[in-house]
Amino acid sequence: MKNTITIVLLLLCNGLTFAQDNAKKKLETKSMFEVQVDSKTYELEEGNELDIDGELKNPKISIKLLGYKKFNAGNLSFEYPSNFSFEVEKSEAYRNWTLDGNNYVIMIFDIDGASQVKDFIDNMIIQFGKENCKTKDIQSQLGEKMLSGIQLNVELVGQKLSIEFYKYSTGENNSKYIAFQDSLEEDGSATVEGKMTFEMINTSIQYK
Repeated sequence: MKNTITIVLLLLCNGLTFAQDNAKKKLETKSMFEVQVDSKTYELEEGNELDIDGELKNPKISIKLLGYKKFNAGNLSFEYPSNFSFEVEKSEAYRNWTLDGNNYVIMIFDIDGASQVKDFIDNMIIQFGKENCKTKDIQSQLGEKMLSGIQLNVELVGQKLSIEFYKYSTGENNSKYIAFQDSLEEDGSATVEGKMTFEMINTSIQYK
């Protein structure tokens, strides 16, 4: 006999509630749970069902909210810290997702038409002021891909900021980008949050 337990039922059993004020957001970022049924432990994505083979007799079920969520934009998915806020902006030819932590920000762009990483960097230099900016070409391994991009370092009013911008996919009339912004430590080193988040994304990212 197969037993099916939905995450909604488990949440109710455990006295937890979860709500999203936007249906699109619910599709693009989901909480992750650890579900324990007797002596077995399962990892489950919000909204999915847990199938258990065999007969359950008076099972003990517990559920724990994990410390990360799963982002999924259809062509790109990865895990990120659950305390990050989530915002999305969409129009006919432009889509932007922003995941914002305390010191670290992840940005994903999906843009129709011709564009390059340099276009974004040039616009940011105008905003911050050329005298406050330095750039360099970079390469980073992100999952199965070696991505090329540009790093923009900004020093403004005593604060140091690093923005790494990469193109991860190019179509005939479309380009997709991922960017990482870190509010650096006083000595110019990456924050703990930044290093931890980048590693979490690096080990979980999937391109579709």
